[in-house]
Amino acid sequence: MADSAVVTAIELLVVAVAVFTAAFVQVIAGFGFALLCMPIMTLAIPVERAVVVSSLLGILTTSWQAWHLRGDAERPLVRRFSIAAFVGMPLGLVVLNVVADRHLRLVLGVSVLIATAMLVRRIDLRHVGSPLDYSAGFLSGVLNTSLSTNGPPLVFALQARHLAADQFRATISTTFAISNIGGIALFLADGKVTLDGLRAAAIALPAWAAGQVLGWPVRKHMHGERFRWLVLVLLFAAGTSAIVFALT
Repeated sequence: MADSAVVTAIELLVVAVAVFTAAFVQVIAGFGFALLCMPIMTLAIPVERAVVVSSLLGILTTSWQAWHLRGDAERPLVRRFSIAAFVGMPLGLVVLNVVADRHLRLVLGVSVLIATAMLVRRIDLRHVGSPLDYSAGFLSGVLNTSLSTNGPPLVFALQARHLAADQFRATISTTFAISNIGGIALFLADGKVTLDGLRAAAIALPAWAAGQVLGWPVRKHMHGERFRWLVLVLLFAAGTSAIVFALT
């Protein structure tokens, strides 16, 4: 029993560290909550529970940011991303239930690194029409309910369209907020929102709040080229960690 209590305490500590780090970065960059939260949390808790915890706390972050930054959001992009994401979410839930975690992480990691390399070369897709947005939104929806890491396709599309930092944060936060509602609804319908997941999310709330509070003062210093490189570093870290966890 004592060993079980120690393990539980360690699990909660890992979840708290993951949530604090992810909340801090999310405020600064406008994305990265699930990208950072999931790899760290899955060191201590199962992927299915981590997905739910990440989604429950992520919806708080994205909803607040979407409201706060609503004036800078590119509404047509949000609409296309969101419509396509809702189409992809049911497929993502099927993938979560059928495909092994290791395979999912490996594909995600390789894809993110390829996308990062393209962005480093300053790929410009501003001339591409709405199919880019619908494709990114669909992949985001699939990833949302399979690995709770729906950011990379949206980040790639927005960076390839060369959006300014404020527009980037507002657009992606609004899309996340809408998508997270759909993801939580599907998790509830599939019975994946358990008491353990709710308890872990509730206990991690102080860590989430601390990350939010400490992140806002730093956020104002991230813009232009500095913001671009922050995004690239986060994508590289996310892709690399996904591959490492898939191979270990």
